[in-house]
Amino acid sequence: NFTKAGEQEAVRCDTKALLMKRGCKREEIISPENTLVIVKADRLSVSFDKQLKQPVQLTPQKISLRLRPGLPTTFRVSFKRVQGYPVDLYYLMDLSYSMKDDLANVKELGKDLFAALKSITNSAQIGFGAFVDKTVLPFTNTNKEKLLKPCDENDQQCQAAFGYRHVLSMTSEEEKFKTKVTEEFISGNLDSPEGSLDAMMQAAVCGERIGWRNSSTRLIVLTTDAGFHMAGDGKLAGILEPNDEKCHIERSLYTKSNEMDYPSVGQLAIQLEKNNIQPIFAVTKNVEDVYKQLTKLIPKSEVGVLSSDSKNVVQLIKEAYKRLSSKVTVTHDNLPEHVSVVYTPNCKGAGPAGESEGICDNVPVGEEVSSF
Repeated sequence: NFTKAGEQEAVRCDTKALLMKRGCKREEIISPENTLVIVKADRLSVSFDKQLKQPVQLTPQKISLRLRPGLPTTFRVSFKRVQGYPVDLYYLMDLSYSMKDDLANVKELGKDLFAALKSITNSAQIGFGAFVDKTVLPFTNTNKEKLLKPCDENDQQCQAAFGYRHVLSMTSEEEKFKTKVTEEFISGNLDSPEGSLDAMMQAAVCGERIGWRNSSTRLIVLTTDAGFHMAGDGKLAGILEPNDEKCHIERSLYTKSNEMDYPSVGQLAIQLEKNNIQPIFAVTKNVEDVYKQLTKLIPKSEVGVLSSDSKNVVQLIKEAYKRLSSKVTVTHDNLPEHVSVVYTPNCKGAGPAGESEGICDNVPVGEEVSSF
């Protein structure tokens, strides 16, 4: 009697053995099992096809799970790097006065840069942006003459002080890149740290203006010889409004440079990951350690040492791209409550099993790797 007051005479739920001992027939015992249905599993693409909007690099794309609490289930996810996957590279350059020699060399690098990318893919685009720092004290000399010409008096080719300028949207035309970069001149500021994070934030969130494609490996190459300002530094200039992580580019300039604080490293990391952008920090030896620490806080980022005149930047980019693209990470977002995931990578360069991600390193193009 399951309805009488007080203690019940029997229970419906128990182990199979005890239920059968009390007279339940085996075939009448209900014991739910996990069910897994593969909803969508398109075949992995071999190479990039321009006619396809999105090559298939991960399968299955969608599964449906019904899970019994406490009962684990296993499924396999496979990934294969596509041959010739498109690359969008945004070259973000520090134009403070100490980078004068570097700018002269970058103006001649267009041909080599395109050649390097074409050795990776037939579908490459390059954009260009420049930054210095907020044009307020104590970051920049606000004397009217110095704002217009912040360089040394003897330097004739000097542009007015600015925070961040978007110079060229993504293009596959080598000559257009060369022309736009040639038009750029050095500028200047007062303190050593630069507005790098301001520039990177705008490059990440202003997707339409930059020209990022939906199906591409997105890279920001930041070249600098100095450290960076971050959230809180704006207070030195009386700038208290936090960075809102939104696009504020008008007439190619970042219009909120002197109104909003610098973004925090955390804010920048979130937006880079959200927009699937991988940064490569090409920096001089004196700030290498600073940016190595930064890469620990920004997923999928690399740092390389720039020669004093930036002549090695093309080789640096190729090596950093190779490291980034050969590392495959499978992870997840926003799990339902009481659900956990454990990854067990199955590949040559497999990382340890873990609950946050599955990693395979040194994965060549065309090799299929899997995680369970």
